[in-house]
Amino acid sequence: MNPYTQCALLSASTLRMLPHILLYLRFRKTIDADLEPYGEGKGGILTFIKVCTRQKVFRNLFYYRLGEYRSVFIKWLMPEDKSLHITCPSIGEGCHLEHSYSTYLNADSIGRNFYCLHLVTLGNGKDGRPTIGDNVSIYTGSMVFGKVKIGNNVRIGAATVIYKDVPDNCTVVGNPAVIVKKDGKKVNIPL
Repeated sequence: MNPYTQCALLSASTLRMLPHILLYLRFRKTIDADLEPYGEGKGGILTFIKVCTRQKVFRNLFYYRLGEYRSVFIKWLMPEDKSLHITCPSIGEGCHLEHSYSTYLNADSIGRNFYCLHLVTLGNGKDGRPTIGDNVSIYTGSMVFGKVKIGNNVRIGAATVIYKDVPDNCTVVGNPAVIVKKDGKKVNIPL
């Protein structure tokens, strides 16, 4: 792309981004922690503009951080991804939603440094919603449902179905789910 076209596009994006930038400055600490995993820099206005214009799922997270009543006035300027649904009272800093289309995050709480790919469902069971710990990665097509606790430093492999608690420092895969790594050692423990 030639520099003049690039400059024109960036200027147009910046104009529609003005309300976003002002709100970003208000909530900068938390938003910068969410920006860092996207690999565009450690934060700042230029990084925010770049990620917010390129990543629809980041916009969902940004609007979530602002709250429903603040974000309603600016969403029309830069629409969010309609297939990503976040209905969680609390998500820790450093959340990274990587092309998370068709994803439902309906948990009691999600800890810091959460990583999530597409087609993931965190949802209600008969007894409640899951609680997700810190440093948890959930890969494509996985489901976690019911009132379960996912510990800290857990990796949930693709297409894994979890309806029981998962301890800290584990890698879980399969349906039915099996712990294949615990505390750095290979194991084979059914949940």
